[in-house]
Amino acid sequence: MKKHVYPQRETDSSSNDLLALLVEILNVLQKKESDHFPYYDSADVKRLMNISDSTLHRIRKSQKIPHVKIGNKIFYPKSFFNNAFKP
Repeated sequence: MKKHVYPQRETDSSSNDLLALLVEILNVLQKKESDHFPYYDSADVKRLMNISDSTLHRIRKSQKIPHVKIGNKIFYPKSFFNNAFKP
């Protein structure tokens, strides 16, 4: 029975570099996709307005802020905030 001996690859470091580059490209692409989504989620709105869960709930229930519910998640249109915070 012949035993196969494979030489150590000299391309291991270049493979790691290529992998790191691909991961970075994927991260950039995912960020760009999320930037084009026309809605904020609740966490984004709370961070943007510096408010708590209960305050956001109270504002939403008073219908002072437009929202849409998809499944169990609530989204808020970015355009509303862009217009509301214009100088």
